[in-house]
Amino acid sequence: MLLQNVNATEVAPVASQLQQSAQDQSDSQDIWGDDDWGDEQEEASPWLFSGFAEAGFGAFTQHNVTDKQQSLAELRGRGEVSYQGEGYVVTAKGDLLADGVMEQLEFDARELNLAFSPLQNTDVILGRQVITWGTGDYLFLNDLFAKDWQSFFAGRDDAYLKAPNDSVRVMQYVKNITFDLVYSPEFTPDNFITGERFSFYSPQAMTIVAPERFPLLENYGEQYAVRVATSIKGIEYALYGSKGYWTTPTGIYVEGDNAGLAYFPELHTYGASIRTPLASGLFNGEIAVYNSVEDSRGDNPFIANDQVRLLFGYEQELVKDLTGAVQFYLEHTDNYDEYVVNSLSPETQAEENRQVLTVRLTHLSKRQTLTSSLFVFYSPTDQDGYLKPSMTYRYNDNWTLAGGANVFWGEQDYSFFGQQQDNTNLWLRLRFNY
Repeated sequence: MLLQNVNATEVAPVASQLQQSAQDQSDSQDIWGDDDWGDEQEEASPWLFSGFAEAGFGAFTQHNVTDKQQSLAELRGRGEVSYQGEGYVVTAKGDLLADGVMEQLEFDARELNLAFSPLQNTDVILGRQVITWGTGDYLFLNDLFAKDWQSFFAGRDDAYLKAPNDSVRVMQYVKNITFDLVYSPEFTPDNFITGERFSFYSPQAMTIVAPERFPLLENYGEQYAVRVATSIKGIEYALYGSKGYWTTPTGIYVEGDNAGLAYFPELHTYGASIRTPLASGLFNGEIAVYNSVEDSRGDNPFIANDQVRLLFGYEQELVKDLTGAVQFYLEHTDNYDEYVVNSLSPETQAEENRQVLTVRLTHLSKRQTLTSSLFVFYSPTDQDGYLKPSMTYRYNDNWTLAGGANVFWGEQDYSFFGQQQDNTNLWLRLRFNY
């Protein structure tokens, strides 16, 4: 279901961007008549370098069954480099992370790809990349690309919610229609809650657990995703389809050599979305149909059922520098009677039509250097919720300080947000950009 804040945007073909940049430089030289000056014009470097260093700390507000009582304790260094050649761009972004919670030093390659335009109306991106599409705000329906829930709940920057994928992405532009195809030779699942950093509810143990090892089968095949998008009279339309797997382990093997292992069952999806100006704000709607290939009848309690997911949202500036947004999300489970009858613990199962309401408030102050944000999830069917307040202060172009909380509540410890109550935490980050 969750989560999304950065929506997909269309970009001009790589080759045309490069051609336009070169033309702009040529026009500038013609205007000033460089030949008359007798000095050579210094060419812009094709290399771009940037990055940041960041320290982050977070702690649980109450006792948790996890071994560690910190949700975040890390030093991170980011390096970014890109090279713009004749008709192509090479991009690399990587993080060196000293993680005090996991007590390990690791390198995370966020991006490593080649972008080029083999045709004037076609873009291709090869390699590791972060991909997002859809219309939801912190709610994902048709976007089944990998997410990092552990980063999101720990208080890392929202950019880390989107995990990288090793993929081939082809975007073709025909008049005002964009055809977007993503092929991944190997499926990339979500970085979901496993017990290492956060606890969760176990249906087998019927209690909150934080196991040292999460038994999981991880070898999977290809994944395909396609989007067709257009804009007509200011209204954005899109169709979606995918062939791959559930992004969290919604299946458990009960027989054979893999008995007892969780896994990601096969999943086919299709859907549509719309985004349009409405009154003085912006309305969005989205629908997705999930076909759980391995349990089409819904009578296997160890595999997730088919679902239909629906979203409506509206965003508007309430007063100057204060923006408000609301969303309604519906998750309908197909073959619900078979789902309950065959369930090993029917009393803990979600409602047939699970609902979630969200509210976001964003305020800018101090000449837009201080951003205050409040995001609230509330499920009237589950009687649980998630409160995500934060403040970010940009002291100057280099220094940024951010702080906030992840607060969970619920009447039952097996509901979606209720099981996260012991994971409630406060966090603080300090970043230096260079």
